[in-house]
Amino acid sequence: MIFEEQPVLAMGGHVVTWVSAVLLGMAGLLPQSPQTPKPASFSPSVSISLPPAVRSETVQIEYLLIGPFGGYGGYAAQRTGVHSYEIPTTVGGKAATELRLIIYAPDCEVQTFAIPLAEDSKVKQAFSCQRVETVALSGQIVPNELVRNNRAELVVTYMAYWAHGFYGISDGIVTEFRLATVSPDANGMFQVDLPYFSADASALSSQRRASFRLMLRDSKTWNPITYNLEPDVPELRLEDHSLRIRSHYPDGLKFTGGPL
Repeated sequence: MIFEEQPVLAMGGHVVTWVSAVLLGMAGLLPQSPQTPKPASFSPSVSISLPPAVRSETVQIEYLLIGPFGGYGGYAAQRTGVHSYEIPTTVGGKAATELRLIIYAPDCEVQTFAIPLAEDSKVKQAFSCQRVETVALSGQIVPNELVRNNRAELVVTYMAYWAHGFYGISDGIVTEFRLATVSPDANGMFQVDLPYFSADASALSSQRRASFRLMLRDSKTWNPITYNLEPDVPELRLEDHSLRIRSHYPDGLKFTGGPL
């Protein structure tokens, strides 16, 4: 198609041409580079897929997002009957550049993941259960008056002090995972099988890498009766009253009530 320039005198003595106006109008009709529009509901995230043998309601996930907002920690609320957990990777509208995960499931080793993130991306990460050995802990809570109302229950928690180093922080709330809940008998006797995390057991005695915390609480109200039950064997006790992780514990190990 041929366009013929027809000068038109505009106000102020400036000359424009119809052909220029036509070409500018046609520019919007030219084909553009193809772009895939994102749905309105799109949100960057990381999806953690679970193995079929692991029940989703038993999985515990703690994480730290790193980005232009600094650091943002959180956890995934436990859900029943799902095959994966979705973790949003934006904070205040800003996309994270990295996600650091710590995942625990019963009978499995604790696993860590450091996942670099691209802006506006959805990432998939598989969690595979690496079986862990167990260690039996049989003990007695003294004085047994603490458990005589028949409503006391013992909660054992894994305290991961090493998580600060993994997250790249020097201080903050200690990452913890619930391991077991058992009911002592009227004499304060209990027995529970706990995961044997060999890396924690081999740590130097002067290091506080990880430990087991034993808390006694009311089974109805969940109010703590004793926040820290400490073992009466000094070699098995850390400064914070918690129990060192070992491959073996003596039978009938006594635990006394510490401060709330």
